[in-house]
Amino acid sequence: MSNSPLPPVLVAGAGPSGLVAALTLLRNNIPVRIIEKEPIHRIGQRGPGIYPRSLELFHFLEVPEVDAVSTPIPLIQAYKPKGVEPLKSFPMSPYTEPTPAFPIFNPRVIGQQTLEAILRSHLEKQGCFVELGSELRSFKQSDDRVVAHIIKKQGDEEVTETIEASFLIGTDGAKGVTRKQLGLSFLGETRDDLHLVMGDIRLAGKGIDRVHWHQFGEMNHIMLMLRPSDEFGEDGFQYMIFSPNSEMDLTKLAKDKEALFQTMLDLTGTEIEFKELIWASEFRPNVRMVDSFGKGRVFVAGDAAQ
Repeated sequence: MSNSPLPPVLVAGAGPSGLVAALTLLRNNIPVRIIEKEPIHRIGQRGPGIYPRSLELFHFLEVPEVDAVSTPIPLIQAYKPKGVEPLKSFPMSPYTEPTPAFPIFNPRVIGQQTLEAILRSHLEKQGCFVELGSELRSFKQSDDRVVAHIIKKQGDEEVTETIEASFLIGTDGAKGVTRKQLGLSFLGETRDDLHLVMGDIRLAGKGIDRVHWHQFGEMNHIMLMLRPSDEFGEDGFQYMIFSPNSEMDLTKLAKDKEALFQTMLDLTGTEIEFKELIWASEFRPNVRMVDSFGKGRVFVAGDAAQ
């Protein structure tokens, strides 16, 4: 038997799950390589809610910036139709006083873009850097290692690399290679009743303050949510438009900036100066889970698993 050390663990996918996996391994003196198929780091807040168990994890990993940068979930301000006359204010998540037994009790908000940057900075302190433009295409495993085949994009060219790893962790998303090649089932359902368009925008609106999370319309009809965020400047907002009864073509709306702006004007009934649409994406929740979190030396985590 060879006495040479095993190669690093390969993490495929540099979203929050992959970054946390890599950081956890590094803090336990296990070498890591982490690859990401996108050529640049993703922008956008996406799902910004961070719940107590995750906050505890970041505490154990000694990532204090998450607590310092994240904010409490604000009150939601709902408005009467076609205007900014307040109807009611209410908490999305009622505040609970922490106790010695539960010192971290309340969820907080931090955009995924900011969270990933914080986690990458901690990886880099340990000498580990995300390898962008590197996509996992296939892998084979034996009793003592995994051999992964990677495609690296260098300009218009693609370069093939073979990576030997002691283990592979696939955090490459719901459509990723890892789960599919392992042959894991992914049973569940797609929730069309929660169909929405979401993204980030810079705007100034009459009567739209930066204290509340603003709600225009009703969830059972058509609804717009605007949450102030400083991640894209002092006029930045995260937006979500819901149409649970398919009254609006959200697929088209996600691809049409002018239609998106007009919909916001119609739903708010107030003057809005649109400064920049940063990104837009259509979203349907998928409630699914694998039958196993791995086989042999290959594992799945994050959206690739549930």
